[in-house]
Amino acid sequence: MTGFECIALYLAMSVIAVLGMYIISVMLGPLRPKPNKQTPYECGVPLLDPSTKRYDVKYYVVGVLFLVFDLETVLIYPLASRFKEFAHYGWGAFFEVFIFVAILVAGLVYAIARGAIEWD
Repeated sequence: MTGFECIALYLAMSVIAVLGMYIISVMLGPLRPKPNKQTPYECGVPLLDPSTKRYDVKYYVVGVLFLVFDLETVLIYPLASRFKEFAHYGWGAFFEVFIFVAILVAGLVYAIARGAIEWD
């Protein structure tokens, strides 16, 4: 088998396993609909606020910025820990990491300039 055939076979087996477990749970599981099962569950108290409440976009922007810089750390840490092994590639590896960090810093500077991190 080639690499693609292994991936396709693994994906097909995964889909078959998921569908099989779902079908078995539907067939063997109890079906007892009751009015109490359709009510919201929160310690027996009905919801005070509607669930469609709007949130400020800044929460999402800060979350995305966190993910970007968290991924930066995750991607750069192995390079920093094995720097001597990458040193035989010359300055190319260093400049690739530098360009990667420069692009992320440019995004951070842009976010700061637009006021994405300032809280009112």
